[in-house]
Amino acid sequence: MLLFWALAVAGLLTPPLRVVVNIPAYRLEAFVGDSVVMTMRVAPGMPRYRTPRGSFAITRVEWNPWWIPPKSPWAVKEKTTAPGPDNPMGRVKLNFDALYFLHGSPFEKSIGTAASHGCIRLRNADAVALARLVHSFGTPVLSPDSVDAVAADTSTRAFALDVPVPVEIRYDLVEVRAGRVFVYRDIYGLAVRSLRDEITAVLAEHGFDTTRVKEAHLRVFARTRPSRWRSIALDSLVDAPPISGVPTPMPKLPDRHLRQSQAPL
Repeated sequence: MLLFWALAVAGLLTPPLRVVVNIPAYRLEAFVGDSVVMTMRVAPGMPRYRTPRGSFAITRVEWNPWWIPPKSPWAVKEKTTAPGPDNPMGRVKLNFDALYFLHGSPFEKSIGTAASHGCIRLRNADAVALARLVHSFGTPVLSPDSVDAVAADTSTRAFALDVPVPVEIRYDLVEVRAGRVFVYRDIYGLAVRSLRDEITAVLAEHGFDTTRVKEAHLRVFARTRPSRWRSIALDSLVDAPPISGVPTPMPKLPDRHLRQSQAPL
């Protein structure tokens, strides 16, 4: 492990993988170095059962998991469920905390909403794709053919990662992406300042001169928080480019993903 990180720091290995989730955007992104290599829609915890925020790490991947109801009031009438199409964990789960997972789900209509009991749900196909990617960085001793065989199997298989994959779970109500400012619904009620002040602060973080903000446009845009999300072109809010350079644009998903999610990715 120490040798791996020493080589990575020295630039002798491929940049490490990391996963970033933004809860109010219902979005997961996988980065290799500074490049986004995967983007997918997720279902985080509902307001009553919030997904934890902070820095974590994927340490284990379990294929075709059993679901054992947690010791929680909401699950007292639930029963242990074997792997299969009705299993709440889906095809694969990725442990990032003792009690929380990134996992597939048979409840695909819930994706893009706050619907889980704290875990992060993905479509089964997305969970499988993410697990394959995590294996390629986290279990380098497993060949791609070996991972293919595991993914095609229906038996339960669990792998501890040789190289944990960092996970950052964020709660960003305002984002600057691809030349636009996006604002999201405050699903957990965590906002501590007005939407106008939040937008101004995020613009400043991206290097924009906030004295050049078009106040009239900003007031109209920030008048109410969105019921889900909305966006506005950057040049509608700011007269000049950022002092420190243009923000790095984020890649767009294929149109099919945009049609499914009906939300910015």
